[in-house]
Amino acid sequence: MKLKGLKNFDDFYSYNRRKYGDIFYFGKLFSAGHKGPVLTVAHPDDQVAIVKKERDVEWIIAMPDTATAIHGPGNFQELSGKKHSILRKVYSAILSPNALESFSKEMIYIFTAFWEDVEKKDAIELTMEIKQVQLKLMSKILFGFDLALDKDKKAFDTFAADFLLTEKALFAPSKNTQVFQDGLEARNRIANVLFQRFDDIFRSVLSKGGETTGSSAMHQIATALIESGCTGPSSESSNGLSYNVARENLYLLLEASHGTTMYTTSLMMYFLASKENHESLEKVRQEVDSMEPSYTALKNFAFGTAIIKETMRMAPIIGMVTYHVQEGKKLKIKDAEVNGPINLMLSSSHWYTDPDTFPEPKSFYPKRWLEGTELSVSEFAKSVFKPFGFGRHVCLGYPLANLVLKANLYCFASKKSRRISFDETKVKIVDDIFPMKKVSGDFPCQVMA
Repeated sequence: MKLKGLKNFDDFYSYNRRKYGDIFYFGKLFSAGHKGPVLTVAHPDDQVAIVKKERDVEWIIAMPDTATAIHGPGNFQELSGKKHSILRKVYSAILSPNALESFSKEMIYIFTAFWEDVEKKDAIELTMEIKQVQLKLMSKILFGFDLALDKDKKAFDTFAADFLLTEKALFAPSKNTQVFQDGLEARNRIANVLFQRFDDIFRSVLSKGGETTGSSAMHQIATALIESGCTGPSSESSNGLSYNVARENLYLLLEASHGTTMYTTSLMMYFLASKENHESLEKVRQEVDSMEPSYTALKNFAFGTAIIKETMRMAPIIGMVTYHVQEGKKLKIKDAEVNGPINLMLSSSHWYTDPDTFPEPKSFYPKRWLEGTELSVSEFAKSVFKPFGFGRHVCLGYPLANLVLKANLYCFASKKSRRISFDETKVKIVDDIFPMKKVSGDFPCQVMA
């Protein structure tokens, strides 16, 4: 495997794909410490055929042991089969149209205030500002924090400091490092706060016969859990989902709903603020000018959606997903039988810079995602674009993530005079692990209107 002279993962992957074909072995590289070699699959047709076998093979996401520990026992990533399906069904309650409509009102209120607030500041690090406001948003809509209350404000401040520690621990070199130990302790403090809030909400909903008057995601999850037959901490639902497993995933819900949207928003603002992309900024402002601040309008935010997709093409948060097939499991790939333990890496982002798939791949051109325009994406290009993952383990909250991105873009673009000033000779998009791409230096800039 060639490493020297290649700039990033996509260069490395594309080089080896050209050399070995669409299916080849990586050895132990990218196994995240799981048993067995890594077999990577590059072509979307082969990926679709493999993903169809997910239910039978019951694979799990191959995460490092540090990330698995931070995510907690019984998390979505390490569940498979029936238990995974049941848990997703309970959590999907937060993605109902009524829930998303309720969330969108909070998003618009919070993001409108956010942009007005950062306009009053001098130099800022926009990525960090976005991180803070999105944590406030998620604490409100997911867990019902009311920051006007001293108790909730105090809890949130501790919560925010601890969340920074958990982020650093996810991909720590090992579980024996201090950064991991600090992150795990912080994770447990956050989880205890979430567990206590959920226990109170669950008891309240249960006492009302399963009906809820609350709008937070916790209320929706509690209602769905009760409807499935669960009556408390020591019980299971009729389909085998335990109360504790459902509750344990609240932390992962916070992390998953926060990381992708935070970095993508920062990257999106970087592209729109760049002088060469002024036309795209003006076009999205024109669309926003004719929109109502509503869930329905955000769903139909055509050019806004195109901007989000183009941002995630040029600067993906994740570019591949690796699944671990456990010992005793097997599947066919093409005409070959593959036996566990083995790790299957499904890559997508290497296509994003392929000029045959996305013409002029280095150009930020949102119009390519609109039908009937120059460079409109082909059906093949649509099939390789997987910014939120694959199959039954696709990111559960991607409809919520898309809504957050659209709402923030809407609020930013709603003031025609608003602009972001930064040194384009110094501030660049750089490569990383997670996210794969980010704005350097947490995006030093000034927001002006």
